[in-house]
Amino acid sequence: MITLPIVQGSFVIERDYAATAAEVFEAWSDIDLKARWFIGPEGWSALRRELDLRVGGTEILHGRLPNGTETLFTARYHEVVPDRCLVYVYDMHLDGRHHSTSLATVELRPKGSVVQLVFTEHVAFLDGTKDASGRERGTAAHLDRLTRCLARGSG
Repeated sequence: MITLPIVQGSFVIERDYAATAAEVFEAWSDIDLKARWFIGPEGWSALRRELDLRVGGTEILHGRLPNGTETLFTARYHEVVPDRCLVYVYDMHLDGRHHSTSLATVELRPKGSVVQLVFTEHVAFLDGTKDASGRERGTAAHLDRLTRCLARGSG
């Protein structure tokens, strides 16, 4: 059930990675590599992970927080250009309740010896969440883990 009003939010996060665009894209498109950085917070455990990275393909990440809350991320990819960009729409559910719907884009921009990743999200919170600051912090944590993953040569 939607809690009105629906709260809208948008944010952009940029990161420079000391990697090639192909390496960064692989970290998004390879399920084993993505499992190293696209995870829940401390103590969260994955219950199910699927990734079909193609136009029309889906991604599912179902997990559980230490307090027992279950999280469910379901995405559908609308644009996939290897080594360049991703466009997807995703829903978040918490304990079976529809938390939010988002449009997200990932752009990879080579800049000399690094690749700039530009992540943009437009979100509609359906459950009374007041603003997008928590989502932005969570996404930044994902991208920080991706930095460490690429630095170890995982991508």
